[in-house]
Amino acid sequence: MKEKQILIHNKVEIVEDRGDVVWSMDRDYRLTAYNASFEQRLRDEHLGEALKGMDLSEIYEKGIFFNPCRVGCEKALNRYATTSEHTFLRDNSTVVHEFSFQPFMDHVGNVIGCFIWQKDVTQEVNNIHQLEESEQRYREAQEITNLGHWNWDMVRDEITWSDQLFHIFGQIPGKFEATFEALMNIIHPEDQQAFNEDVEKCINEKEMHDIVHRVVVNNGEVRYVHQIGRAFYDMNGVPYRMSGTTQDITKDVLSNQQIVQQNNELQNFVRIISHNLRGPISNLLMLSKIYDWGTHDMNDDIMKKIENTTEALDQTIKDLNLSLSLKRVDKENFKEVKLKEVMKDVDGLLADEIEKKEAVIQTNFSRAEGIMGIRSYLNNILYNLILNALHYSKEEEKPSIELSTEETDSEVILTVSDNGVGIELTPERERKIFDMYGRLSGATEGKGLGLYLVKTQVEAMNGRIEVKSKKDVGTTFIMHFQK
Repeated sequence: MKEKQILIHNKVEIVEDRGDVVWSMDRDYRLTAYNASFEQRLRDEHLGEALKGMDLSEIYEKGIFFNPCRVGCEKALNRYATTSEHTFLRDNSTVVHEFSFQPFMDHVGNVIGCFIWQKDVTQEVNNIHQLEESEQRYREAQEITNLGHWNWDMVRDEITWSDQLFHIFGQIPGKFEATFEALMNIIHPEDQQAFNEDVEKCINEKEMHDIVHRVVVNNGEVRYVHQIGRAFYDMNGVPYRMSGTTQDITKDVLSNQQIVQQNNELQNFVRIISHNLRGPISNLLMLSKIYDWGTHDMNDDIMKKIENTTEALDQTIKDLNLSLSLKRVDKENFKEVKLKEVMKDVDGLLADEIEKKEAVIQTNFSRAEGIMGIRSYLNNILYNLILNALHYSKEEEKPSIELSTEETDSEVILTVSDNGVGIELTPERERKIFDMYGRLSGATEGKGLGLYLVKTQVEAMNGRIEVKSKKDVGTTFIMHFQK
């Protein structure tokens, strides 16, 4: 028995320098060996000094830290080694300790005592919780973006998918064996060759795997996915795996297809309207040419206004056809357009509106006199923005419209501001303002086509437009054009 006690004591001394609490006892719950951490723990809990041979039964009953030892030691004395975790409150924070209970046996197999090892595993538990939380957030992010990740072991031909990827491909985890061949069977037959060629190009030429293709899920539904990935190679340059992401972009693709269809229909509509109006407009312009000018002042004035209105309508139809052509304007055709020349055209077209509203228009193009683009586009842009400012002016205040330019290293910024009624902008309202039938306010009449055309023509010249507005203060349109 003495030899066994020496053996136990030696095992305790092995961990003497560790922060873990280690001790041993015999079958009568008498302390047989312990380390310094055990002594300190007794003092911390005001349970007295550690002495070999002391009865641990009362310690296990009174001590908060030692309370879990009663059950663990009983199991160990019955030949069952156990490990358990217990949570304690220390300094207003929660700590987790792991208790290990190991039985000691003599040479004939009789249990003669128990060895207890306690260690603080708070950091390990927190790391596990953080990892689990991180994985949960990653799964949530994949679910929200409808994006999954994958890894292809080329050597074993095994593909591992995230849970969201199973959902995207319409498969059930555990019931579908992901291999390259199985994946090819999911891909739409018409897209399989292109997909395979892209994978081979990625592997052989070390380029990114980047392709949009269709997949057919179990119920026959066709989905569009965007796959991005890359291949990895060993020291000898032999590819051994690929990994990447797959995102379901079905809604985006179908929306884009719908937009293209609507734009095609709009083009046809514009062609029909243009064709039907071309005859009456030509006749009106011809009548103004054969009219006997100078015989009646009032009739001359009326005919002049008819002529100007008809010419403006003719130009609008031409611009409308050009704006909705859905063709990106070639930069080769861009020329520097002087904004002062554009304003002369716009002032002429809006002369009656400006006079009627008693509007004041101020321009300052000193920082950038011109913009690289197409003059007819800029004519239409400023015409619609100034007309918009006139329509949304306050009844009790004369419209004040300011146009100015700024220049940076890469772009020219054109700003059009007014003191009109304005609105409280939200992101949704800002988006709808530039929709085909969107308007800055519902308080005035109009078809809401002007701002849609403005945005279309700004973007056709590789620009972008933004709007700022505040109720009862006014509205500012800011356009950025590349130099």
